[in-house]
Amino acid sequence: MQHQPQPDCRSLYDDYFVRQLVPDDHPLLEIDRAVDFCFVREVVSDLYSPERGRRAVDPALLLRLCFLQAYYDLSDREVIERARSDVACRCFLHLGLEDALPDASTLSVFRSRLGAERFKQIFNYSVGMAVERGLVQGRLVLVDSYGVVADMAIPRMRRLLMRVVDRGLRLLEMLGVEASELEAERGALSKDNSWGMSKQLREQDLARWFVLCGQVRAALAGAQVSYEQDKQRAQMVKLLDGALARGEPQQKGARGDRLAGDVDADARWSVRERGKKAFVGYKEQIVIDADSEIITGAGLTPANEDDSTALLDLLDEHKRNVGGDPEGLAGDSGYASGSNRAELQEREIDDFLAPPTPKGHKRGMFSATDFAPEFDHEGTPLRVRCPAGQVAAGGSWQEDKCGWNFYFSKAQCAGCPLRMRCSKSKRGRTLFISPHWQLTKRALERVETPQFVAAQVARLGIERQFAHQQRRCGLKRTRYRGLDRVAAQVFVTCFTLNVLKLTKAARSGVGVKRKRAS
Repeated sequence: MQHQPQPDCRSLYDDYFVRQLVPDDHPLLEIDRAVDFCFVREVVSDLYSPERGRRAVDPALLLRLCFLQAYYDLSDREVIERARSDVACRCFLHLGLEDALPDASTLSVFRSRLGAERFKQIFNYSVGMAVERGLVQGRLVLVDSYGVVADMAIPRMRRLLMRVVDRGLRLLEMLGVEASELEAERGALSKDNSWGMSKQLREQDLARWFVLCGQVRAALAGAQVSYEQDKQRAQMVKLLDGALARGEPQQKGARGDRLAGDVDADARWSVRERGKKAFVGYKEQIVIDADSEIITGAGLTPANEDDSTALLDLLDEHKRNVGGDPEGLAGDSGYASGSNRAELQEREIDDFLAPPTPKGHKRGMFSATDFAPEFDHEGTPLRVRCPAGQVAAGGSWQEDKCGWNFYFSKAQCAGCPLRMRCSKSKRGRTLFISPHWQLTKRALERVETPQFVAAQVARLGIERQFAHQQRRCGLKRTRYRGLDRVAAQVFVTCFTLNVLKLTKAARSGVGVKRKRAS
């Protein structure tokens, strides 16, 4: 399959007619003058063959259609229908009034062919354009996340098991595996409505569905399949494993990572936070330049992922796209882990991450930061002084927690006037000191400094990016299903926002040409 550039060869009639209908300062025409979408031909060149297949649609035209989808929040069919009758869209697409548009299904094929990684390269190119034009200063970057709700209904446990078993049985039939006994068991369970009569019968019914799910999983795992069928079989086995895991008791304190539904197997329940409603979906992570509001790095994770695990990846993306680390970084307390602060210190980046409120302070109790450890030259705590002046020495290393435990004796805590604010244990207080205690303490001490306050005020500017994506680009809810497809949607949306920033800068004459950082 080969492609050739879309020629811009409007007739004199088209040119005159368009000039009468579309003003020269139309936003789409300004975008077209500010950004050349033809760079995508080089990004996707290895996906097309110059010798085989029929002539393909120009990738630049398809990328412009993807841009219009995000710009106007349109589906594949809607963007094609709009481009048929909207003269400004035709001008933006470099199409004449009589030129044909591709079928709506071509956009789906285009997204699948490129995948999330290619769309990430397209987004990165927009960052490179901003760097070349001198828009990205790298003085301060802002990080934050935004929840994107998955486009799916959340089934109850019985309904979920029924659906995954049905899908597994259909795959067994397609593979030519004998499964008549499993089919008969499935039919008997579906017709049995006694499960609704009592809690005991409901539990028995669920147990039978779990057994059947495990049997279907075992049949698929033992089936002889071809190389082409193995990927489909592996996906189905993974889905069945996720459904079976729902029947296992969850460990106390463990982060939930359970299958929410079979329609979008990658979506997860968000971690419940105070003041926020739990949802099933994903988290978009972005880092932006505080001065220009150009998005310099983006990513997508399931909704149950902790924000702190995404920070270093965002910083690395920023560094690759811009050519160096920023001078400072501001974010909310979700990113403020000790290891992240240590990495910022190692890379000489000013740390403006908001420290979370110490756990003890939320209940009116003392926290580890209220104690005064003494460290040696290697950063190992030797002894700890409590708020009442008592000293505990000889902390023991805790391998599972990666820190030290210091123990105050029962005699030291007995009769202490601060005991009710320190510990309710009948024994003495046990205090855990993290290797990053000093970094956390310094972060709490600089909360009231003018530099920190200014950085946190600037951080609020990132909310405009999320608001634009939610209201204008339709990213409040996913348009597609699966981590890879939703990631592609996120990268297209971030690319769209950067293009709008580049157009605004070109209109106002902001930015100076300079060499792109390697």
